[in-house]
Amino acid sequence: MTSAADQTKSAFAPAYVIVAAAGSGTRMGLATSKQFLVLDGLPVIARTCLILEQTPGINGYLVVAAPERQAEMTRLLKAYPLRRLIGITAGDDTRQASVANGLAALGRAVNPPADAPVLVHDGARCLVTPELVKRVLDAIRSRLAGGAALPVKDTIKRATAEGRVLETPDRQRLWAMQTPQGAVWSLLAQAYDLATRQGFRGTDDLSVLEHAGIPVYLVTGDEQNLKLTTPADLAYAGWLLANRVL
Repeated sequence: MTSAADQTKSAFAPAYVIVAAAGSGTRMGLATSKQFLVLDGLPVIARTCLILEQTPGINGYLVVAAPERQAEMTRLLKAYPLRRLIGITAGDDTRQASVANGLAALGRAVNPPADAPVLVHDGARCLVTPELVKRVLDAIRSRLAGGAALPVKDTIKRATAEGRVLETPDRQRLWAMQTPQGAVWSLLAQAYDLATRQGFRGTDDLSVLEHAGIPVYLVTGDEQNLKLTTPADLAYAGWLLANRVL
């Protein structure tokens, strides 16, 4: 693990990542958390961390684990050469609360400068590429807040609870969100603090920033940057790795 004093020096403000890995993965239908599943010889969370180790411009990252799995997560990650790992902290009942815990822990550990980009990435998106992380990082440096997303392919309907269609939004303006997402430290910390104080619950990190009135921008994501949520996702990710599609 690394300390604040050990961070890589750069002409830019340092950049950090919060890895959200506190989910239970109940939709996977397995006894263990998806973060600990082995995919092509590597645990999912280790694969995610090793990608961040390879990403230019990332000075450090902090993993948020389920409180009851924090010790197990620590033991697992100690087996890998994770030079940029700042630490492992306990999450909470929701992803948003877990990210807030991670931001607080990052603040205590490294006290990021106000203009330091801070990304939030789902630990279960272990097929993310260094190139995509770097694109989001560059977008935050230039536009202060942004995240990865893909244009939707399917026609989307808005409907009532009974299933009656209300409208068909123009899909050319619709995007399906991925991670990483984030903003410069001052804005991201401010947005999460406001959400906590006002009881706002967003569906992702950009929605928390939007709630605070902060403009956010989209970066084209990657089809293979899937979140491992169901057994089908796991099988597809395994196929991609086995066939060296990535």
